[in-house]
Amino acid sequence: DMLTAPSALARPRAPSRPIGVARSRSRRAARVPAAAASEEDERPTASTTNEKRRSTMDSLDAVLTSRTTAGSEAESRAAVDAPPPRPMGGTREERAARELAERDAASSKARLEAQRRRETPEGVTDDSWNPLWSPLSQVYNVPTVEPWAAYALALCHVAAFTADLLSYKLAGGSGGDVFLRLALFDDAVVYDSQWLRVFTAGLVDFGLVHFALVNAGLALVGAEAEALLGTFPFLAVYALSAAFGGVASMALDPSKLHVASSDGLMGVLGALLLYSALNVENEWNPSGFSTRLLKCGALAVGLQYVASVPTEAGAGHVVNAAGHLVGFISGATLGYLGLSPTFTSEKFEPPDGRRKNLEDVTE
Repeated sequence: DMLTAPSALARPRAPSRPIGVARSRSRRAARVPAAAASEEDERPTASTTNEKRRSTMDSLDAVLTSRTTAGSEAESRAAVDAPPPRPMGGTREERAARELAERDAASSKARLEAQRRRETPEGVTDDSWNPLWSPLSQVYNVPTVEPWAAYALALCHVAAFTADLLSYKLAGGSGGDVFLRLALFDDAVVYDSQWLRVFTAGLVDFGLVHFALVNAGLALVGAEAEALLGTFPFLAVYALSAAFGGVASMALDPSKLHVASSDGLMGVLGALLLYSALNVENEWNPSGFSTRLLKCGALAVGLQYVASVPTEAGAGHVVNAAGHLVGFISGATLGYLGLSPTFTSEKFEPPDGRRKNLEDVTE
């Protein structure tokens, strides 16, 4: 046999592998596919994820549906248990109670107003105060009287003017008879001692414009001045201012007839403005003070215009600007001497809504 197979003996033999190494590799190779397979089994697929999302949304829908159902059931129960809606004005009992409260408030206000009228020495109240006059103060309750003398003076002016007009139109006279008997004239006063003309000259007017201005001033400003100053102070200021102004006009122009009604009215304006100045009315009644100042200024401008118009082509002035100035100064002086009332008071806000009464210290 050794002779027949020499080539087999001569070919080198390949080294053999260890048996343990080959087995370990085969086991490792077997384990690797198994691990990969297990990982592939544990890794989530797209279908699994969609199923989980679908189950989560279904559970949320179920929760929301249960809550909505519970809320609607609670609202329906509340609607059933709620009382019926009340009418617009409330129930009958509430309306009756409200009307009773309103009547009690009105009655209380009326009682307070009646008490204020009893405690305050005034004749003019908010209800009877002429709306054409200056507004009353909302802080202090000023003592006032019911005016009548200013209206009586205005009626005297109307009577004198009407008598002269009728004597001219109906009786065939020259007119002005009443005017000539009452107006100021130097010869009648000085030489005939008719000193009563110093006062009667305040009862007549010269011309329709002067008549209208004086009577409007007496009705609007004079009556208000009487209400604030008092009847006697008002008459004294008017008469004395007219007398002083008329004498001044007569002294400056003795050759002319003179009327003194506008001089007396200017004196009333002076006393009324001094009343506001002495009592510092602009602080506790700014609206009334401003309105009164404007009215007095407008009336003074109108009277001064009449005084600037000559009577007979520049021959002279029946209504004299000098008489107006003297009358205004006389009225302010008389007011300062005591005919314009002054009050004791201090600025304050009434705690109960009522106005504080002012006490006149000039009496």
